[in-house]
Formats: sequence, structure tokens, C-alpha cells
Amino acid sequence: MSLAQRFWLTLGVVLVVTVVMLAMFEPQLLKGAGPHPAATTPGTPRALEKGASGVGDPYLPEAGGSGYDVQHYQARVSASAAGEEMRGSTTITAVAGQDLDELHLDLSLVAGTVTVNGATADFRQSGSDLAISATRPAPDTPAIAKASTFTVTIDYRGFPGEAEEPGTSAYNRAGSEFVIAGEPQSAALWYPANDHPRDPATMQFEVSVPRGTEAICAGRLISRDRDPDDTARERWVWQVDAPSVTYASFLGVGDYTVEQGTADGRPFVYAVSRNLSADDQARALRWLRRTPASIAKLETYLGSYPFSGMGGFVPNTEFQWGGLETAMNPVYNKHIVGSETLLNHELAHMWFGDTVTLTEWNDIFNNESLTTYAEWLTTTGSDPADNFRRIYVGQANEDAFWGPPLSDLGVEQMFRRVYDRGPLVVHALRTRIGDDTFWPMFKAWAQQRGPRSLEQFRETADEATPIDLTRFFAEWLDQEDRPEATEENGVSR
Repeated sequence: MSLAQRFWLTLGVVLVVTVVMLAMFEPQLLKGAGPHPAATTPGTPRALEKGASGVGDPYLPEAGGSGYDVQHYQARVSASAAGEEMRGSTTITAVAGQDLDELHLDLSLVAGTVTVNGATADFRQSGSDLAISATRPAPDTPAIAKASTFTVTIDYRGFPGEAEEPGTSAYNRAGSEFVIAGEPQSAALWYPANDHPRDPATMQFEVSVPRGTEAICAGRLISRDRDPDDTARERWVWQVDAPSVTYASFLGVGDYTVEQGTADGRPFVYAVSRNLSADDQARALRWLRRTPASIAKLETYLGSYPFSGMGGFVPNTEFQWGGLETAMNPVYNKHIVGSETLLNHELAHMWFGDTVTLTEWNDIFNNESLTTYAEWLTTTGSDPADNFRRIYVGQANEDAFWGPPLSDLGVEQMFRRVYDRGPLVVHALRTRIGDDTFWPMFKAWAQQRGPRSLEQFRETADEATPIDLTRFFAEWLDQEDRPEATEENGVSR
């Protein structure tokens, strides 16, 4: 081989090796390159990290805020009679799901000052949306780092009865007595919250009221004593010690008879308005005292009760609903006192809804249909098989009854058909997979904690049995007509 040939051969090899090496190391050479190279330089400002306004619920897109997970609410409120101004200060402890410079909460009263981790923060309010802008420790460092625990404290004041809110007002009054309670949203009328069931948290409520007035809340009554800041007032402290949803909190202020004690090893508090007649007060208290027995029956099917205390509340105010599953202390409509069905239903929600919570409001089947079936199981004289036949046959020719699909009822009909058509699905599922499979699955579902979707319920049932339930659930949850009376649809002939 000539010298010239050696030269050109060597040059070719070098070129080939060079190309290969560039191909191998190009990602490393280019790593960090991009349209914002200055962002990697210490001290250089980077774009603000903003949590979304709303959690992205298809039915209530503006509810709550994204980018964080609330762990605990510490709400301190000063309230008097209905129509008077309320003042409060709430500290929220949360964990950041992303880097955050701005986050959103729900509050219908007027914010005064806001701090994040003890430092003053800017904020703006639009309707019930409270946008909070925290201060960065350095231009290139987010105010709140992903995965860090942080606190937000909001001081606020206002008139809950005058606050604007979507839908039916959760503020109810009768004379000087008032109750703030409602679903799907109500918390923002008296404390700032991520007001969506996807974000359950523990809660403590300290409520200061004039002496001689009672303050009733969700949770277990921790203390009731003189307000250290004002001797003319009394401070009530209530605690929700298992993570629960914000719509399961409430505030009642008025003249109430309060009965306390312990039953089955659990403390209870029953409260009844003194503005009811003496006979109605006595009847309400007798009925509320059946709470421990109802819980015991429910535990047979649902497993251990998820809270440390129990109770019930019958105010004098008017509601458009029969009962509300507020944590530990359901709020009951005075006109339906005495109903075993109502008592069992609201207490079953302590599992389905209050601690096994919703991912989105279109998962409402998980709350109301499972709860209604638990009510069917525990109410005297109720037989689920008879209930199923009566409704399935009785509504056979009522087309409107079988629509819209239970898997997507729409926000306007969210609370329709889940109470009657919904439990039909649960009983049909039980029939289809058999009791030996159904009961362990049903109890295991009730013993979970945190948000669960309807899709997860379907998957859980499907995984519990070798039977393919795809078509079964499509027929019962996704269609707008009456499922045929077949074994595959869980209908016994």
C-alpha cells in the first residue's frame, strides 16, 4: 500500500470514528440547551409556577384549586346571631404537588390579610376564588417547592347570608339561628378551603359565640369553655380526626339543647334546637339516641366505623334536603325526624362519601347508590330483593326513569336517579357475582380512604370475580334504557 493510500485510508477511518462519537455524545453535548438557557443561571428570574383555579372537575370546573394537597384545616371563627358579621382566621397546612408561586382557594367572605409560611402574600379575589401569590426567597427559586409542606393563613370577615355563591344557598336561618350546610359546596361561606371532595383533610373548628349561645360543627366536641379573649363569649372546639371532605363540614349557631355521653365506647353529641316545640325536641332526641344502634348494624356490612365520635343535629331552619352527611354529626331536616331510613342513610355516608370520597362529581354513584343500598340492608322491614323487583318492574315502561346514564348524569341531574336506579345496580351486581364475592368486595371498598372514581369501582368489582363484568356495567351504568331481565344483567326471573 502506497503512502498516499495509507493517508486516505487513515483519514477515512478518522472521519467515521468522529461521526460515530458525535452521534453517541450529541444528547450530552446538547443537554440543557433550549430557548431559555438563562433559567439555569443562578439569580436569573424564571417563569412563575401557578396552580390552576379549579381542580378540573367537568361538573364544577371552578371548584377548588390544583397543585397542592390539603392535610389539615385549623379554622377560628367568631360568630353571633343570624345576619351579623362573621370574622375568622384559618390556617391551612398542605403539601405541594408541584412548584408553586400562586395557588387558589375558595372563599366567599372578604379576605383581609394572607400569609404563606409566615410571610405576607399578595392576593386577589373574584367571586369565591381567592388567588394567593407567595413571595420567592430568590428570583430563580419558587415560593413553594414541590413536595414541601407549607402553611397558608387567611384572615377574613363578612356576611355569609349576603355572599354570592352558585346554586342554592347553603346559608339557612330561622330567627336568630343560622346553619351553614350544603352540598356540593358550602365551606367557602365560613372558611377558606379547597372546596372539592378530591382533597379530603382533617379539620379543627374553634368557634367563639356569645355566652348562652351554642356553636355546633362537624366532628367530635373537644372542649367548651370561656373564650380567653372575651369573657362575654364562649369558645367551642370541634375536631374531625379522619380526613374528610369540606362539604361534610357545617356551622350551626343558635339556642340548642346539647346532650353528651359515651355509647359503645364512642363519645356522642346530640344537638336539637330549643326553638322547636317541647314535644318535637323530645322526639328528636329520642330518635338521635338510636345512632349507636344504627352504626352497629352498618358495621356488619361496611366494617369499622371510620371516625372517633358520633352524633346528630336537628336545627329549626328549613332545608331543601332531608339530611346531610356532615362528618360525625349529620344535619337532619326537622320535618323528617323519626325516619329510620334517613338515619341509616346519613350514617352510611360516614363511609361512602365522607371518608371514601369522590374524585369528581360525576362519580356521585359511589356516594349515593352505595349508601342507599346500605340503607336497604339495615332498615327494619326492608328487603333488597323485594325493593329491586318493585322498582325494576314498576318502572319498566317509564323511559324517563332509565336516563340519563348513571355514569354521566350531568350537573343538573347529579342528585337524581342515584337514589333509586343506583341501588338497583348494586343489587344486580350482588346477584350477578354472588354473595361470597360481593360481601368482601363491598366491605373492602367501604374501608378505603380518600378519593375513588366510578371507574375504580367498576375495576374493583371486575377484579373480584372471574366473570367479565364489562357488558354488565355498560348495560346498567352507560345506557339510557332498562337492562333486560337476564342472568348476565343480574336480574333473577
